Amino acid sequence: MLVFTIFPFFLMGKNDTVILLGPNGKINPSGAEVLKKEIKYRSKKKVRIRTYKSDADTWQRLFVERIKIQDSVTYLIYVKGNQFSDLITRRFETLPNGTLQFTDFQNGTIRRTGQTLKKIPLLFHGQVTEYYPDGQKKSEADYKNNELISNRNWTVDGKEYIHHVFYSVEREPRYLRGTHLLHDHILKTFNESKVDMSEMEGKIVVGFVVMENGTIDGIRIDQGLNQVMNQLALKAFRTLAGEWQPALLNGENVRYYQLFPIQFIYHKFEFDYLEMRGSMLYWDIN
Repeated sequence: MLVFTIFPFFLMGKNDTVILLGPNGKINPSGAEVLKKEIKYRSKKKVRIRTYKSDADTWQRLFVERIKIQDSVTYLIYVKGNQFSDLITRRFETLPNGTLQFTDFQNGTIRRTGQTLKKIPLLFHGQVTEYYPDGQKKSEADYKNNELISNRNWTVDGKEYIHHVFYSVEREPRYLRGTHLLHDHILKTFNESKVDMSEMEGKIVVGFVVMENGTIDGIRIDQGLNQVMNQLALKAFRTLAGEWQPALLNGENVRYYQLFPIQFIYHKFEFDYLEMRGSMLYWDIN
């Protein structure tokens, strides 16, 4: 799960704040802003945070957090977004060195714990650990002044995944043979399978790591439809030839976790053919 943390940049009113962040959560990015958070204090007990991502010349909303402050140590946070919506209970504990230990609960289960210098907004500084819903450890990450330094990662079955992976960079990876050939390869894989997709509907999200040398590894399904379709999506990327331009952060090539969504739309009309537009597979009709 992507985690964005923030720090005050300038004030709009008594408490309301707009915060701009650069790649990798960098504070005061000096013209390289990729995230914006609008923090509005609706009352002493209620706070709303809207998070946006830079997209060309506009800001696209990612998610909204509605925070209810129960007391000095317990916050209830309702998160609503395209990829994730849930209620989080966050509890704080003051450590001897003056920093704060926070713990996030979902459905009574610990999902994340770590160190922060602030409550609203969180400012990571130290180790942050995430967990899968069953309690299995998902990642351990080290932060300094809100920037990710390193991490260790595990799959849902407890096996080690690729370590030291970044999620926000100065330059995202690019398939060197071109997006069109990438899309054609995915379409060919699905078309040659002869699987009946005439009434298929939903989304598959493939995740993989673009390594610092331009290869890809750790291909897996982040969100799936069914076993057959998931395996076809995995096959498409496992058989993809050619290299990628690696991600760039602080002037160096780094490992980057890439998400590729494939959207299946069922129009309930006569099935004609598949077409790839952007990162989405569509069925066109007569």
